Amino acid sequence: MTAEEQKRHHHHKHRRRGWTLTKVILVVLGVLILAGGAFAAKVYMDVNQTAKTVYKSKGKTQNKRKVSEKVELNKKTPFSILLLGTDTGELGRTEKGRTDTMMLATVNPTTKETNMLSIARDSRVPIVGYGQTAKINAAYAYGGIPMAVNTVQAFLNVPVDYYVLVNMKGLEQLVDAVDGVTVENDLDFTQDGHHFSVGPVSLNGEEALAFSRMRHEDSRGDFGRQLRQQSIVQAVLKKAFSLNMVTNYNNFLQVLENNMQTNITLKDAINIQKNYGDAMNFKTHQLKGIGQMIDGQSFQVMSSSEVANMSRLLRTQLDLK
Repeated sequence: MTAEEQKRHHHHKHRRRGWTLTKVILVVLGVLILAGGAFAAKVYMDVNQTAKTVYKSKGKTQNKRKVSEKVELNKKTPFSILLLGTDTGELGRTEKGRTDTMMLATVNPTTKETNMLSIARDSRVPIVGYGQTAKINAAYAYGGIPMAVNTVQAFLNVPVDYYVLVNMKGLEQLVDAVDGVTVENDLDFTQDGHHFSVGPVSLNGEEALAFSRMRHEDSRGDFGRQLRQQSIVQAVLKKAFSLNMVTNYNNFLQVLENNMQTNITLKDAINIQKNYGDAMNFKTHQLKGIGQMIDGQSFQVMSSSEVANMSRLLRTQLDLK
């Protein structure tokens, strides 16, 4: 990739394309809004049960906010959410897995912006609590959510208020739960035995998983993969809000229960839906380092100035000094 191409890919702005895994948990709220009467009461009970099932706290993580900076969703405090996609649950993998998808989103209802930073999985960083420098996607494998959260917080000097963890099997099942999706594809490629032509492509769960995994044939690397993942989730959400989804919401909730984990409560989700709906001006960013081989491993090494600039941008979005 040329220097000019890298520059173009370094900082992209997208409207509406920024839909991500954070929104998956809010789909159930859309179901609730669409439903009515006694059916709504039944849906609420089911949604509440799903929210309780997928809930898990961040554990012992470092608090990067002052008391005066506490997040209060009912008062529209800007907040951050770490999106994690693990490489377990599919392709015969049963171990905890690494988080090959990592995105940090900051949501500000005053500026009406959601800034999304894609974190390269091979970023070389100190793993907080592990005592070694390694690829950032290993933090979850070494110490679960607490270590992943603490490592991202230390790397970017930004608090992580919420997280959503989804495994690869979950992506496949989410697509199948809505009877497949259609997305726009800007690159002709083959992955895992499936060929994808340029233009609109219709995908079942298995095909969507392959579509979202490819990165080696894309000059944008991980960033291109992130864009494909976002397009799939956006397509899932559009179908999830359809009338047909209302009558089949149980299948969707079951997929969430089996494949998702988050510290977002149902009350939190309702407040986010109510108070942050205007923050739809999505801006997508990427920290792009220099590829280096260190001790036989391939890393992305970030410059301290670039990390500092990104940190300032995110902290400004969170109204933090």
